[in-house]
Amino acid sequence: MRWKLVGFLAAAVVLDVAQSGFAADMPTKAPVYKAPMAAGTPWTGFYVNGGIGYGMWAADTTLNLPGTSNCIFCETQVEGGKGWLATIGVGYDYQFSPKIVAGVFGDASVSSLKGTLLDVNLTGIGEIKQTSSWAAGGRVGWLVTPQTLSYVNGGYTSARFSGTTLVSAFTGLPRDVTTPAFTTNGWFLGGGVETSVAPNWFWRTEYRYAYYSNKLIAESPITFDINFRPTVQTVTSQIVYKFNGGMPAPVYPAAPVMATNWTGFYANAGVGYGLWNANVTDGPTGAPCGICVAQVAGGKGYLGVVGAGYDWQFAPVWVAGVFGDFDVSSLKGTLPDLGALFYGTTKETSAWAGGARLGWLPSPQTMTYVNGGYTGARFSGTNMVTIANGTPVAFSTPATTFSGWFVGGGVETTFDFFGMLGKGWFWRNEYRYASYGNKTITNSSGGVPTFDIAFKPTVQTLTSLVVFKFN
Repeated sequence: MRWKLVGFLAAAVVLDVAQSGFAADMPTKAPVYKAPMAAGTPWTGFYVNGGIGYGMWAADTTLNLPGTSNCIFCETQVEGGKGWLATIGVGYDYQFSPKIVAGVFGDASVSSLKGTLLDVNLTGIGEIKQTSSWAAGGRVGWLVTPQTLSYVNGGYTSARFSGTTLVSAFTGLPRDVTTPAFTTNGWFLGGGVETSVAPNWFWRTEYRYAYYSNKLIAESPITFDINFRPTVQTVTSQIVYKFNGGMPAPVYPAAPVMATNWTGFYANAGVGYGLWNANVTDGPTGAPCGICVAQVAGGKGYLGVVGAGYDWQFAPVWVAGVFGDFDVSSLKGTLPDLGALFYGTTKETSAWAGGARLGWLPSPQTMTYVNGGYTGARFSGTNMVTIANGTPVAFSTPATTFSGWFVGGGVETTFDFFGMLGKGWFWRNEYRYASYGNKTITNSSGGVPTFDIAFKPTVQTLTSLVVFKFN
């Protein structure tokens, strides 16, 4: 999976380098707003940054004999977690040419990404959270305008997870089994957009995907080792202050800013990556819950999106619009029936959304925006197997449709792929958080309802899309 992600981000790099940012002078009846010539923005120098964000993690887990690599419950359960974070950092950038900026950086975060640690043998559940992380790496960016940098980054990262005391999944009473806090190391890839908002002050929005190594978490008193491998996806919004010191860089004069009009209909298509978390309880059909302590199940995977919309530029720096889109996806994860020690692999197979957005133009060619609205998602049915060894059992669940709401935001900018595409083409990167209502999924044997699984998912996605405006 991680090599597919590398490929996806590599494709984003190609689009990054392809941006020219000057698909302008679009003929239309709507008013055209022109900006004065922009002075070159110096990108060379040291900086400090700080901000807040939101993240999710999904962790592949199995249960091992203590002190060994031998599993006793060998079927992978995907656990999940989610929450907020705050980050601070420092870095240095150097502007190599009128369009290319590269740099190095380091940052640290405090966080509260809460989720589940599961011992399926004890039917014990503990709440753990990612409490902190740090990262160091490099980035390379393309100036879509003199004031706006689109970039990709990557490097080394480390995360700290809390310990926990396990409780019974049935009653919530302590199991008298604890796990220690632990640190896991790995790598990250990401990208974002940074734009000048005032002299020396910049606004940055950044996505990161972090992949961490396996960690054996020893239970105390010695019972089993929980094999835990997390991936973490975060989005942050940050303020950056540049000191413009360090090595001198040439000052590149900006080209005249051309008029760009955002009013009109458009179509869009692209690809993305996402994680989901779902609070899960279960019990006999028609009876109160048996497993009453919520387990946070997780999933992750890829999606493809198509959509359409209409924007109206109602002021020189403000744009509003409506849109709808549909995605086909494969966000695979776990649907557990912990009371019966069964599980199945479920995935979000599709989703759709309709809503509105409001955007601000930091330059005539670039829009940053927020959006929100109504959404639906379809999760697949599954055939259950035993958690211990994956033996098929005569239980299955149906496909289920969920409804809910979403909020998000992104950045959209003009590009013409080195003059080959012509006018009307835009590139959009967008983050979305969707929260769905609770649904009861019936686990049946031979068509006879036996267990009810309460399943309440939230989904976090990042997409990269090409947009064509018909104006």
